[in-house]
Amino acid sequence: MIKNLRSKTAGCKVETAVDSKLIEAIAYDEDSRHLRVYLTNGQRREYEGVPKGVVVGLTMAESPGDFYMKAIRGKYPPRP
Repeated sequence: MIKNLRSKTAGCKVETAVDSKLIEAIAYDEDSRHLRVYLTNGQRREYEGVPKGVVVGLTMAESPGDFYMKAIRGKYPPRP
């Protein structure tokens, strides 16, 4: 379901492709807790203060799109 595109050492940005009808890929910076979500419609959403555990849940979810809608969207402040 999930395939790493690029991983660096702990605390650095990790980019991951996602097998989802809604989400194409995500990028996460553990140090700043900044999550970037690339949607399949070409839009990009960015969120501040997202804990690593939530990002792990997103990548492990049976339905990453449902997880995103329930656990991330509207729960964390968007990054301008």
